[in-house]
Amino acid sequence: MKAKVFAALAAALAITIGCATTMSLPDQLDKFVEKTEKEYKNYTEDDWKKSKEEFEALSAQIEENYDSFSTSDKVRSMKAMGKYGSLVLQNEISGASEALGTVLESIPETINGIINDIDTTAIRKGVEDVKSGLEGIIESIDTARLRKSVEGLTESIDTAKLREKLEALSKIFGLE
Repeated sequence: MKAKVFAALAAALAITIGCATTMSLPDQLDKFVEKTEKEYKNYTEDDWKKSKEEFEALSAQIEENYDSFSTSDKVRSMKAMGKYGSLVLQNEISGASEALGTVLESIPETINGIINDIDTTAIRKGVEDVKSGLEGIIESIDTARLRKSVEGLTESIDTAKLREKLEALSKIFGLE
């Protein structure tokens, strides 16, 4: 199938070039770019592929004959090539912005899908289990024993030495 399409494209290109031999290469390029500029907004992917192939063929011929061109034909050719490049770029940017728009449009639906799939019952149960676990830990603490340990710690602190150290620090920092 590809061979048939390529053969047809080659034949069409040969006919176009054969018929256009009376036209200079810069004129052919100008005509090609003008046609592309008028129609590119309606091009399909296949149209762009064919257009790029035709442009490559014309560009190769121009490159081969470039030194024989007059200065004005050289300038005209470069200008037409630049214009074609900008049309291709516009098409690529347009395609990218459409794809980005599609992605951005789907974000709210995606978020809503995630929200709808959240199992709030399971989350509630998990929170209740954590709460029960913490309550169990708190209930298991022997507060009488904890109080006795804290009292033992405070009794073991030598308050006279602590006061002495605090007074020394106050003198050092001038807080008297």
